[in-house]
Amino acid sequence: MDNGRNALPPGSQPYPAYQIPAGPNTTLSPTEEDEGLDLRALLSVLWRRRYVILGTALFIYLLAFIYQIQLTPRYTASTLLTLQFRSEAVVDIQAVVSGLSANESVIQTEIEVISSRRLISQVVDQLNLTRDPEFNPALRDESSLLQLIDPRTYLSSDWLMALGLQEPPEPLSEAEREQRQRAAVIGRVSSALRVSSPRMTYTIEIAFESENRQTAARLANTLAQAYLDDQLEAKFEATQRATDWLSIRITELRQRVVAAERAVQAYREEHSIIESGGQGTISEQQLSKLNTDLVAAKTQLADAKARYRQIQTSGPADIGALGEVMSAPMIRRLSEQETDIRRKAAELSERYGSRHPEVINVRTELRDIRRTISTEIDKIAKSVKNEVELAQARVAGLSATLQELQTKKVELEGSRIELRELEREAESSRLLLETFVNRFKEVSTQDGLQKPDARILSEAQPGDQTFPNSRRSLIIALILSLGAGIGLAFLLEKLDNGYRTPEQLERALRMRGLGMVPKLNTLKLRGRTPSQYVLKKPASSYGEALRTVYTAITHASASGNRPKRLLVTSSLSGEGKTTFCLSMARLLALAGNNRILLLEADLRRGRIHKTLYSNDAAAEVPPISDYLTGEVTDWRHCVHTEPDSGLDLITASGKVEHPQTLLQSENMQRLLHEATDSYDLIIIDTPPLLAVADALVLTRYVDAAILLVQWESTPRDAVKSSLDLMRKAHAPEGGVVLTQVDVKKHAYYGYGDYASYYGRYGTYYTN
Repeated sequence: MDNGRNALPPGSQPYPAYQIPAGPNTTLSPTEEDEGLDLRALLSVLWRRRYVILGTALFIYLLAFIYQIQLTPRYTASTLLTLQFRSEAVVDIQAVVSGLSANESVIQTEIEVISSRRLISQVVDQLNLTRDPEFNPALRDESSLLQLIDPRTYLSSDWLMALGLQEPPEPLSEAEREQRQRAAVIGRVSSALRVSSPRMTYTIEIAFESENRQTAARLANTLAQAYLDDQLEAKFEATQRATDWLSIRITELRQRVVAAERAVQAYREEHSIIESGGQGTISEQQLSKLNTDLVAAKTQLADAKARYRQIQTSGPADIGALGEVMSAPMIRRLSEQETDIRRKAAELSERYGSRHPEVINVRTELRDIRRTISTEIDKIAKSVKNEVELAQARVAGLSATLQELQTKKVELEGSRIELRELEREAESSRLLLETFVNRFKEVSTQDGLQKPDARILSEAQPGDQTFPNSRRSLIIALILSLGAGIGLAFLLEKLDNGYRTPEQLERALRMRGLGMVPKLNTLKLRGRTPSQYVLKKPASSYGEALRTVYTAITHASASGNRPKRLLVTSSLSGEGKTTFCLSMARLLALAGNNRILLLEADLRRGRIHKTLYSNDAAAEVPPISDYLTGEVTDWRHCVHTEPDSGLDLITASGKVEHPQTLLQSENMQRLLHEATDSYDLIIIDTPPLLAVADALVLTRYVDAAILLVQWESTPRDAVKSSLDLMRKAHAPEGGVVLTQVDVKKHAYYGYGDYASYYGRYGTYYTN
């Protein structure tokens, strides 16, 4: 060996680190990670925790079933009422208490009235429910299973009061005790009552729940009748109060009317204001008559003056147009004679000529008639003139009389102002008296006509059982129990602090999962260690799992180059790191086609030498610490070859100070450099990462660093912390291996990976 050729400067790296490329599942995009949380993953959780779900559901369901069979059956009976919104008008009067109006607020108000403690207290007193053990627990002797499982049953009163579960007793008199007991019974009856109104109807349903069928029906019918009686009683009381009040008011009003009428009569007599036939006072009647006569006289005067002017202004030629003249009999006869003479004169003139004596005689006769007519017209004009003078005298007389009466009327008007005030007061008192008398008669008539504003449509019959609803309760209990089981399953899954599959490691750590190594039970080992077991059973499932891990390591590189220096570490101690290294090294060495070196680099707690070799030949082999400290000049002197497997081992004594200094010494670098030329694979067993930093010192000299994680045991935070340390040290990440996998339990969880099928293909293994 040429030490000068192989010597490396401190801190240098002899060969480029062998980086195992990430597999397709090593680095997941956010989308791929989100897709991992799919329905299949949820179903997988349910399948893994199926016994937890079923056990929880069965336990809760049994509790619900036991609780239900201990419940006392309850029965519900209901009475149906309808509200009367259509009035029956026997008499056309307004009731003292008006009927109900058809709106929802009124219906809700009536529901509150029915549910009031006042009506319920009437039912309690009428049915004597204070003596009923169902509503008065003081009379009940309870000894049910529910009471037996109630922890309050086994606590004394002092403890219950100290815990706030029972109020301290108060010194009460017998009357106060009965009053409280009655109030408690009313409260329990109220809790058993349900009053409702179906939508779009004017009906009210009164339903009671009781432990007895007949009691439920009796309660519903009694409360319905109490409600109807309460309506009638309210109307009767209101009517009676109205009647009494009206009687008092009528008596007072009568006295007021008499006094007012007497005051009016006295005032009339004092001021001589006498009415006549309802047409006002005599003076007013005279004034009205005089006004009418004066108007008529003035009309007559105007007519006479018009006729007289017409006669004066008209000439003989207009005599026929004067109606006053033509209406005189004498004028009509003379006019007829004049007409005849004129016709005769015209005929004679045409026959004899204008100078004929007969014609002249006729004309003379015509002039005489006309003079007679003029004389008669003068007489008529004088007559009309006399008529005008008489009319003027009458108008003057009537005007004087009217002026005198108007003067008297003005004097009376001052007195009538106060008279009208007295009359109005008397009239208002009289009208008010009449109104009250009529209302008194109406109210008195209503005493026998009052009806409730509701009626019973159907009375309650012995009720059907409504509690407990076994089918519904058990279905709900089943659903809730399954929900509780599923919730517990997901809670346990969430609280699970370990890893069970390489896929979980890949998603959480972004590091390649290399495989899983099963845990060997005592029946298979039969007192042997797993590393001894793999020598006897290399074709076992345990050996096949180790081969799978090694295959994943060797085939990770696209170039096909195998890592020759493999560092194996873990987060914590006890994760099977030494067992894994020794078992894999023996299995690979046993194959005979590779030279394998197992290097125990745990200088603090080396165990391979103590646990595996007890013969003297092995004891004479110096540990690696002797070479690193310079006590042994050649590292090959520290190599021990197992005769059964052909594996070369370099062990540690576990009694070294300053181990990190030795691990990064030139001798350690020289050992790894020279051993790489001599061996196909060097497996380096290192201490846990979270315990000491020895493994991080060696990561710069290896091709790949393997992190072991104990199945279902190593905390996830510990694994993440270890990986962070490796990445900060720029360690070549080789992957993660799950160790000590409980195959049966893993298959029970139903992950569906290859470890779940070890039990199915037992014929392929030599177990």
